[in-house]
Amino acid sequence: MTGVNELYSIGNVARRTCLSVSAIRFYADEGVVTPTGLTDGGFRRYDVHAIARLELVRTLRDLGAGLDDIRRVLAAETTLHDLAVTHLRLVEDRLRQFRARRAALRTSTGPGAASSSSTRTAGRHSGLPRRPACSC
Repeated sequence: MTGVNELYSIGNVARRTCLSVSAIRFYADEGVVTPTGLTDGGFRRYDVHAIARLELVRTLRDLGAGLDDIRRVLAAETTLHDLAVTHLRLVEDRLRQFRARRAALRTSTGPGAASSSSTRTAGRHSGLPRRPACSC
């Protein structure tokens, strides 16, 4: 049985959280999840609370959250639910864009797609949003 006050090595924490040792070091260096303590030799040690935070970090990364979003959730500036709702909207937007690209690609590879006239008009009928004119 493990105690609440027990400190774990970074290797043990890596096995428990399914994060790499280098990822745990990165999160510590970035101040996202700091070690609970250090050994006399300077090795990082983590308690169960830090491990729980690292598991949350892993979950947030799996959802596509960046460091700034992770920091906001850990600091209780936003909730996991709110972050998930925001990311869901972004994913749905990207999905619509990919569907439009797929339709354009299917159109450009269909019968008669090799003709020069269909090449010139493919962009106009692709369903993709128009890009602003380049100013360079």
